[in-house]
Amino acid sequence: MNSAVPIPVDHLPTDAGHGRMHLLMLFVTVCWAANIIAGKEALTGFGALALAQLRMLGAAVFYAALFVPGRLVRRLQFSWGKRFFLVVLAAGAMALNQIAFIGGMARSTVAHTGLVVALGPVMVLVIAVVIRLEALTTGKIVGMLIAFAGVGILTSDNAGQGSTGHWKGDLILLSGTLVFAIYTVLMKEVANHFDTLTLNTLVFVLAAIMLAPFCVRAVSRTNLSAVTLEAWWGLVFLIVFGTVISYLLFAYVMTEMAASRAAAFNYLQPVIASGLGIWVLSERLTWKVLIGGIVILAGVYLTERERGETSRGVTLSASSARHAPDAG
Repeated sequence: MNSAVPIPVDHLPTDAGHGRMHLLMLFVTVCWAANIIAGKEALTGFGALALAQLRMLGAAVFYAALFVPGRLVRRLQFSWGKRFFLVVLAAGAMALNQIAFIGGMARSTVAHTGLVVALGPVMVLVIAVVIRLEALTTGKIVGMLIAFAGVGILTSDNAGQGSTGHWKGDLILLSGTLVFAIYTVLMKEVANHFDTLTLNTLVFVLAAIMLAPFCVRAVSRTNLSAVTLEAWWGLVFLIVFGTVISYLLFAYVMTEMAASRAAAFNYLQPVIASGLGIWVLSERLTWKVLIGGIVILAGVYLTERERGETSRGVTLSASSARHAPDAG
């Protein structure tokens, strides 16, 4: 996703610079939407596994360079149980999410990718209900059913096509979104032990290491001399703007903006991604994509509104949303 999944809480921004925060959040949203375009371009020169490894490795190097090594010793003073939990989190969520996101994107369209990723808040709600962090109300059920009906419309749009917009890609993306939703919920267990830079550095370094056994062969088999300039620029964008800068700006924005307001920017991402896909990649916008997109966003909106109205009982905090990387 490509957005982090802000979870509505009942508080309001306190700073006078609301306009600046909104502009920064808009920039972050554009970066996450453009991630899909950059990924499509990068996939013309790199395989899905190679791209997932290179993105994780590049982000890990950037975060490690920003991270002062001396802080590492001071920041890791917590139990072995928490350390094991963090390792599992990095392996089972971030690494798997990246493989699913890039693998699904390679088999789907920009519009479909943006819309499936926008289901993140609904997936978070499903997990929160299953582990009894939130109550399941009629409004939430209706919102979830509407959102997933939209997914059904999307997958039926290209089920019979032999193009890259294949329904299997949508299902892979959906599984990646589910994995990231689990990551978002579980991140609350360790988020309060770290600042944003420390947590992102640890997660991306661990994810890059854990992807290596599955992806190094794909990287070694890539003919780098044959990779086009567009593919290289796509990879650079994925790492620098789509991962490092956007995550850090998002964390900064969330220190002053209510999570419920940040969540509203989720609705812009598929719109921006679809527009960029039509403009840059000449993708075709069909009626089923348009209708499915409207249905999905309506379902996500109804679900989030219902959660916002009952936010006083929500256990998941803005802290976990501030520290969670995006779904893409």
